[in-house]
Amino acid sequence: MASIRGVLLALAMIALTGCQMLSVRSSPPVPPLLEPASGGMAVQLNQRLTLIVDGLRHHIISVVSITPEQTRMTGFTLTGQRLLDIVHENGKISAWQSEQVARDMPARWLLAQLQLAYWPEAALQEAYGSPWKVSQIGPQRALHLEGELEVVISYSAKFHAPETGAELTINHPRMGLVMAIKTLKMKDLAAQ
Repeated sequence: MASIRGVLLALAMIALTGCQMLSVRSSPPVPPLLEPASGGMAVQLNQRLTLIVDGLRHHIISVVSITPEQTRMTGFTLTGQRLLDIVHENGKISAWQSEQVARDMPARWLLAQLQLAYWPEAALQEAYGSPWKVSQIGPQRALHLEGELEVVISYSAKFHAPETGAELTINHPRMGLVMAIKTLKMKDLAAQ
């Protein structure tokens, strides 16, 4: 778990300094990754991602496109410098990262976080089998691995869908990592 925390902290440090990198070890287990069509969406989200690690806040801007054919996540520093581009389509993941990023970013893990937050509960329940278990009670969704709590997603009181102004928090209690996401702008790609 510490390695994902280190990678995300490294991503935050890149956003703040452009060059500093932290050491990263092997990655923890990654939840199943569903096909883009299983989300039932066709949207583009411009978001502010705030990483909270050890009480410090780091901000990143991301543009996420979700269509039945493809999921794409592009991350930028607050000054607009592109840091990474991750694409999931046809069962494959391709990733690009800035040369300033000295370590591989966990593309599959980042996409799994998006799906866990935005995919319908029924699609997650169908895809997540043992040793994973996903559950939702009211405005919170939880992911357990072999009975241990891994992730808690808390949706704002007014959250109904990934729309402009929607907010959620992804909390990784064992890693001491919180990701707060606010959608700044949403575009319906199905209407185009």
